[in-house]
Amino acid sequence: MKNSVLPRQVLLAGSVLCMTKQDMTTREEAVEQLRVIRSMMERATIFRALSGETALMGGAAALAAAWLSDGKSGWQWANFWLIGLGLVLIFNVVQILRASSSHGRAFWSTGLRTALRGAFPSIVAGGFLGLLYVRAGTPETTKIAASIWILNYGIALLAIREFAPRSMIWLGWAFVAFGLLSLAGLTHLNESLSQAVEKLSGSHLMAIAFGGFHLIYGGIIVTTGRRDETTV
Repeated sequence: MKNSVLPRQVLLAGSVLCMTKQDMTTREEAVEQLRVIRSMMERATIFRALSGETALMGGAAALAAAWLSDGKSGWQWANFWLIGLGLVLIFNVVQILRASSSHGRAFWSTGLRTALRGAFPSIVAGGFLGLLYVRAGTPETTKIAASIWILNYGIALLAIREFAPRSMIWLGWAFVAFGLLSLAGLTHLNESLSQAVEKLSGSHLMAIAFGGFHLIYGGIIVTTGRRDETTV
């Protein structure tokens, strides 16, 4: 009698174990699906934060600031760029508000908070360090400030690469590469780079990066409609 009961208990225990494993698998799949959905929503929010329209606006503002600030240094130079930054930020906020309203989502979303947390350290550190060089008020230190801002902006974009589309990652690398090359030229690490950077002003460097790179990026996004790219 005992021998006949034991196999039944073993079979019952095995059945319960299989059901438990299946339940755990189902839960894990559900959690994974939620994670993927959340990741896609965060990527969409971050992409809207630097949409094609915003990039075109930023590029145009950068070219205007470069034209107005050329030949100036120190705070006279920086003021034009700070005003341009303020205008682009206002435009960006309006764009995000419109997109959030049309999709019925909150402005202060998880994706936006994630992007700001990732980009904030580089933006603050680079901005502060650049302003320290701006205070010196010479054309050379102005070029150093511009190179620091370019480099740290690229680092900020790469800091959110886990959620950003491929095009934004390439934009970040373009800023990082150009910022490093500019600093290498300013520190005479390479003679050819030094000669090239010597011919440029801080406004020229900013125009190439914040003007040219943003216009190219924004033009590609707007004309091709590549708004649903996957991450690398």
